[in-house]
Amino acid sequence: MQQSLILLGLALVCLSFVESGVLRKHEFEKWTSQSGRSNAPPPPKYKVRTRITMLRYAKKVVNEPENRKMSCFFCTFAVDGVQALIAQNSTDDEVAAFLVNLCDLFDVEQPHVCKNIIYAFKDEVVFVLERSVFTPDEICGAFIANCGHSDKPLTHMWNITIPGGKPPIRPWPKIPDNKPTYKVLHLSDIHIDHQYVVGTEAYCQLDSALGTYAMCCRDYSQDSQGNPTDLKDKPIYVPAGPWGMPYLCDLPYQTFDSAMRHISKTFKDLDYIIITGDFEAHDSWDYTEDLTRENMNNMTNVFLEYFPGVPVYVSIGNHEGVPQDAMAPHTMPEYDQRGPQWLYKIMSDMWAHWIPQEALDTVQYRASYVVRPKPGLKLISLNTIYCSEFNFYLYVNEVDPDATLEWLIEELVDSEKKGELVHIISHIPPGDNYCLKGWSWNFFEIVKRFENTIAQMFYGHTHYDQFMVYYDMDDPNRRPFHFNWISPSLTTYDFLNPAYRIYEIDGGYEGATYTVKEAKTYFANVTEANMKNKEPEWVLSYDTREHYQMTDFSPQSWSDLSDKLWTNTTMFRDYVKNFYRNHYNNECYTDYKCRYVFVCDIKKGRSYDESFCDHLKK
Repeated sequence: MQQSLILLGLALVCLSFVESGVLRKHEFEKWTSQSGRSNAPPPPKYKVRTRITMLRYAKKVVNEPENRKMSCFFCTFAVDGVQALIAQNSTDDEVAAFLVNLCDLFDVEQPHVCKNIIYAFKDEVVFVLERSVFTPDEICGAFIANCGHSDKPLTHMWNITIPGGKPPIRPWPKIPDNKPTYKVLHLSDIHIDHQYVVGTEAYCQLDSALGTYAMCCRDYSQDSQGNPTDLKDKPIYVPAGPWGMPYLCDLPYQTFDSAMRHISKTFKDLDYIIITGDFEAHDSWDYTEDLTRENMNNMTNVFLEYFPGVPVYVSIGNHEGVPQDAMAPHTMPEYDQRGPQWLYKIMSDMWAHWIPQEALDTVQYRASYVVRPKPGLKLISLNTIYCSEFNFYLYVNEVDPDATLEWLIEELVDSEKKGELVHIISHIPPGDNYCLKGWSWNFFEIVKRFENTIAQMFYGHTHYDQFMVYYDMDDPNRRPFHFNWISPSLTTYDFLNPAYRIYEIDGGYEGATYTVKEAKTYFANVTEANMKNKEPEWVLSYDTREHYQMTDFSPQSWSDLSDKLWTNTTMFRDYVKNFYRNHYNNECYTDYKCRYVFVCDIKKGRSYDESFCDHLKK
């Protein structure tokens, strides 16, 4: 349960009248008694796929064929109620109280969460609804299949002017032997939970009638006033260990500190670090500007302490927003009151330790910037929260927020003229449906136009260890022309082990390709660390080239790998293991739909377009 008032409003009642599909207490007890395991994730068929947010799971549940009719009715009912209150000139607090009562009535979340999540987002969402022309049918149709009609807001299309004059397409460069390389650490989605409590329930979905509690490994035995709750004397089914849990739990600070200490001692030759967003825990109902400022200052000090003299290049994540994802562009009415300038100032202060002064102006305007870490290489940090489906301010006007794509094109044209190569670091992979269709499709065309100039792209956000290929649909052979590196998360949220990646990149000399030569992923088994009551061991998970038997990291090689994952069951099962950094969901290979989702996500270089996957047959 991570997002906002209106989505909560339309999901609350829908969820209350459908089977959520999560593991109930008696099912959990039956499974643990049969398996003899009490401190492990539930079997794959009971997996709660939050995909960063519980509302994305809610969106999946309400779209199940057996649930759609009832989901549609109650969604429309909830949205009608909100819009009726707005039409009656009800105050924001009255609208919020209506939704808080719904949330409490159906036990969608903890009472504290019900109240705070709605009050955290009410200003943003009511502001947007008052300025939108969406009917209940259109809002519900955007999130529930066959519920009214909607081309907006998720799939609204718009076009940006992309300059012509594309140079002849060059083959993917071959990295020469015996040339200099340099090392880069890629961290993503750290999500430290300062309220993590050892011994609390790690599988807290069991405490909710609907199984929708979103944040576990916390003490819910008292409310915010210190009064005991119904959970005070409940049995603990899966106690949270000291080093983190592969459940819906974020990372304890000591595990983050362990990772930083290990990396700083093991890799003393890092040239720079890239962090592709998301420092805050998933408790978006408790986000405040002061708390974000404090956490950002603390994180900055940690990196300065463990990696003195090593530049750190950061891209902004959706969980840096307050409310989460809320980053309004300058074109929005009341920008001075509602805009994210306070956040961009925090980012500017943080990043000023590592990027030059001239780059900070664009940070303050759009939370994006340019640096040149090596001769002949431009690194662009791009704010993709301007494509987030949960950045509701965008629904007032989705077209190129803060002219960010226009700015990106200008930077790429400049590099093309100078013969520079470009790395893009960003948070949300544009092929993920979390990214609005209009923005994603325009970005896809930008990458296609400047494929010779863009050497590599690095993302996070999904928390999973995966990759994404771009295909030229105008080519009769669907030529793969680029790809995304998507880093696994450091957080365990959800059902994961923490991980990071080290790249060895060809570069630092004239004529360098600035492509990745080697990529090694490291992880820690926190379940094992908890059982031994010892600090986690951070070990090599796999060497990408060796593990997948790749001759290089060209788009064609990644495309070939995705084809093998579709046809080779053994390789697919191994990919899923790396995806989660454990054996979770290891029966996916037996189910066509499950396998399709994994492989299609690889082949889908732009959001809301599964035409790239039309050849994936049973």
